[in-house]
Amino acid sequence: MKDKSKFSAEGYNSLIQTIIKWDLDEQTKKKFSHLNTDKARRVIYTTATYGWYIDSFDKNSGINLNKCIKIIYNNLPHKLDEYLGNYYKNNKEIIKNDLIKKYPTRENIFIEIFEAYKSGLYHSSICLLLTQIDGICEEIINAKFFLNKNHLPQIKVKLENCQIKYSDFLLSPINKKASINSWEEEISEFPIRLNRHEIIHGVDKTYGNEINFLKVLSMISYTNMILSHFKSD
Repeated sequence: MKDKSKFSAEGYNSLIQTIIKWDLDEQTKKKFSHLNTDKARRVIYTTATYGWYIDSFDKNSGINLNKCIKIIYNNLPHKLDEYLGNYYKNNKEIIKNDLIKKYPTRENIFIEIFEAYKSGLYHSSICLLLTQIDGICEEIINAKFFLNKNHLPQIKVKLENCQIKYSDFLLSPINKKASINSWEEEISEFPIRLNRHEIIHGVDKTYGNEINFLKVLSMISYTNMILSHFKSD
């Protein structure tokens, strides 16, 4: 005789999973439905070419995409640095706490990164922060950001395979290269020279400043947002 209680439990668990999926879909819709995704895709990739990665698209996030467009189209990169630099500087503690919460085995590393930053040790804090971008990607989806596959980040294929709503614009900074993850011979194609390979291998000796730290902070915060979004689906 079939165990009715077993089937009832299976049916209940299936219903719960369906409700959770509906709730997550609704949360996703609330996060992104107010956006013009074509515009958002262009903006967040263009800001990435200047070293800035957008980590939130909530209405009240503090980042105005239209303002970013205006600054970029008026060719005012110093204004973009000022605008997004202030945003990430004001949110650095929130970002740090979120990273520690999501990746507790890396807590000591993140604490050291932010202590180095507070002490003005920008070369050290930037190098260490760059290593953790690949680290959290490997931890969540077993793929790396700075390891290329078909000339683009290894994480691209795994994230695309998830077939998540809004991935067309969320992944735009991953679907194309930016200065940070380009080959050395490609760097001149971008408006800034901030490149992970040149930093890690000792080629760039001038990267140690607060703005570049905040740019790399924006990148790991964006990466964390992407990983959290795709993991939750």
